[in-house]
Amino acid sequence: MKQIITKIIKGLIIGVAALTAGAGTLAIVLGIYDRCMEIIANPFKNFKENVKYIWPILLGIVISAACFANVVKFLLENYNAYTMCAFLGIIIGGIPTLIATANKKGFKKKYLLSMVVALVITIIFTVIASNTKEGKTVEFIGISQLIIYGAIYAWGAVMPGMTTVHILMFMGVLAPILEGFTTLNFSIIIPFGIGYITIALTTAGMITYLFKRFYGMTYYAIIGFSITSLVMFIPKFTNTVEIFVGIIIGLIAALAMYGITVLDKKIDETKEKNGEVQA
Repeated sequence: MKQIITKIIKGLIIGVAALTAGAGTLAIVLGIYDRCMEIIANPFKNFKENVKYIWPILLGIVISAACFANVVKFLLENYNAYTMCAFLGIIIGGIPTLIATANKKGFKKKYLLSMVVALVITIIFTVIASNTKEGKTVEFIGISQLIIYGAIYAWGAVMPGMTTVHILMFMGVLAPILEGFTTLNFSIIIPFGIGYITIALTTAGMITYLFKRFYGMTYYAIIGFSITSLVMFIPKFTNTVEIFVGIIIGLIAALAMYGITVLDKKIDETKEKNGEVQA
C-alpha cells in the first residue's frame, strides 16, 4: 500500500510538471523514468508486471491533470512570475539527483562533450524563443494542427530536460488546449492525444536504446538540456517585491523537491535492506 501511495504521489507531481516544466526530468529525479520508458516502448513484455507497476503512476497523472489544469492555467495567467519561480526551484532541486544518477555507472570526461552539445542546442532554441513575441490566444485550432501540437508537447514531456510548453504559449494555443482537457472537449483531446501518443511511443524506444548503449553520455546530455532550459523559466519581474517573493518561492520549491528525492532514496534503501533480510 505504501508503494502504491508513493507512486500515486509521484504521478501527481509528474502530472503537474507535464503542464509546465516538462515531466521527463522530474520522472528521472523520482526514479521512475527508465522503467516507464521501457514499459511504453514494450508494453506487452511482462504485461502483468508492467500494469502493476504503472497504474498508480497513471492514476496520479490523470488526477493531477484533471484537478490542476485550470489551476496552472490561472496561475500562469495571473501570477506568472511566481509560478515560473516555483518551477525553476523544482528543476534546480532535482539537479543534484540527476547528476548522481548520471554518475551511477561511473564518470568519463567524454560525457562532458554530450553536455556541451546539449547546452549549445538548447541555447540556440532559447535565443529563438526569447526573440519570438508571444501570440494572442488562438480561438480555433484545426485537427491537423492539434496533432502537431500534441507531438510537440509529447517531445517536451518525454525527453528529459526539454520543455516545449513555452512553444505552445508563444503560439497562443496552450490556454485553449488546457481548457479543452478540463471541459472534456474530445474534439481537442482526441487529435492532440494522437500526436502525443505517436511521439511518446517512438521516442520511448529511442531513449531506452540510448540509455542501454550510452548511459553516461545520454544522462549528461539531459543535464545540459536541464541547465539551459532553466533560462526558459526565468520570469519577467515588475518590481523589487516580486523579485524577493519569487526568490523565496523558488527556494522553498527547490528544498521541497530535494527533500522528496532524499525521502524517495531512503524508501528505496529500506526496501533493499528488507529484501536482503528476507533473502
